Amino acid sequence: EICAFKIHGQEAPFEAEVLNRTSGEGVLRARGPIDCEQQKEYTFIIQAYDCGASPSGANWKKSH
Repeated sequence: EICAFKIHGQEAPFEAEVLNRTSGEGVLRARGPIDCEQQKEYTFIIQAYDCGASPSGANWKKSH
């Protein structure tokens, strides 16, 4: 069961929200307008925390 996502890297102007805790489905949204002409790509890691995770991230999964 996924309780939260955290985004790491490049001060990415995005936020991630859990839609379904059981399946781990989530959504990634821009926090505001993005100028694709100024910056064409972003590099970041999304870390998913399961509901039993400690703040140290002992129970986490990573996706690229």
